[in-house]
Amino acid sequence: MQIKLTLILFAAAILLIGCQSNEENEEVKSIPVKVFEIKPETISKTIKLTGGLTAYEDVILYSKISEKFEKIYVKAGDKVNKGQILAVQYNALLKQVVEAAEASLKNAGAQLNLVLQEYERIERLHKQNAVSQQQFEQALTQKKAAEAVVEQSQAMLRQAEEQYENSFVKAPFEGIIAAVYFEINQMAPAGQPVIQLIGSAGMKAKLKVTPKDIPFIKKGQNVAIKFPSIYGVEFYGKVSSVNQAVDQLTKALEIEVQLISNDSRLKSGLFGEFYIEVNSKPNTIAIPEKALLRQTEVIIDRNTGIQTPMRKHFVFTVKDRNAALVEVEPGISSNGRIEIIRGLNNGDTVIVVGQNIVKEGQKVNVVE
Repeated sequence: MQIKLTLILFAAAILLIGCQSNEENEEVKSIPVKVFEIKPETISKTIKLTGGLTAYEDVILYSKISEKFEKIYVKAGDKVNKGQILAVQYNALLKQVVEAAEASLKNAGAQLNLVLQEYERIERLHKQNAVSQQQFEQALTQKKAAEAVVEQSQAMLRQAEEQYENSFVKAPFEGIIAAVYFEINQMAPAGQPVIQLIGSAGMKAKLKVTPKDIPFIKKGQNVAIKFPSIYGVEFYGKVSSVNQAVDQLTKALEIEVQLISNDSRLKSGLFGEFYIEVNSKPNTIAIPEKALLRQTEVIIDRNTGIQTPMRKHFVFTVKDRNAALVEVEPGISSNGRIEIIRGLNNGDTVIVVGQNIVKEGQKVNVVE
């Protein structure tokens, strides 16, 4: 009896050891994975563009005459009004020319008055047949000549005044001085940049859109803007215009973005990243894009022999601690997330780490 009891205990021990071994083997065979539980969320597709800012009114004021600067009234950062004199080049000689032209016009005007008086006298006598036709025509000729002298003097005065005005650098609109390129007593040849003036109407950016993104761009779209030099701050704008033709060389389309934000830190020439939201889907299924597995199959037409590559997409889900391969149809993607149009439901658990090593039906061990 004691021998039978010993044998029974021995057999039970062997059976217990075998069960523990099977459980340990099973545990070893299961693959550790991390998962993502699907919940309704909003996903937006954005297009990232890069470019520099410019002011809506941004002009370079050039010197119009070749002379040194006698006065410079402004410096970078100053606010100025429309028509305000910003700088003056040496113009004493030009002023003398204006004064001489004014005197010449005054003299020509006085001569014209005398000639007109004589002409009017001759004209009255001619109507009374008191003077000859020849005398009348001579008076008419003198009148026309005096009028021509006055017109010529007026033209010379306008030209002298224009040259004199060219010695003044004036603001064409209200704005802020961005840069001053000359100092007092420096010689400035005609056609040289003197002052850069930026208007107060705000900032804009002209950006290039690649051919694949052109169909998504429309006027009025919202734009989020980040500047690496202004860390941690997001600015906003809108697509204000879209060109109606693409660049024939680059095939890119130029658009203009107007900034809504008005901030003194925004400078002309500042480089930024522009994120244009082109599509938004609320309450949709979205998963981490890294969970998506891609596979290309080649379909051969038996009649023609034509080979057509077909792209398929899969994810691994977890069901009863087993990996299940599910074919899905992806939609838009943004910031590492991708929409799933077909194949998954809210509440499903998708493998996001370990999906490249598990197999269909294999046991998995979900880890945090």
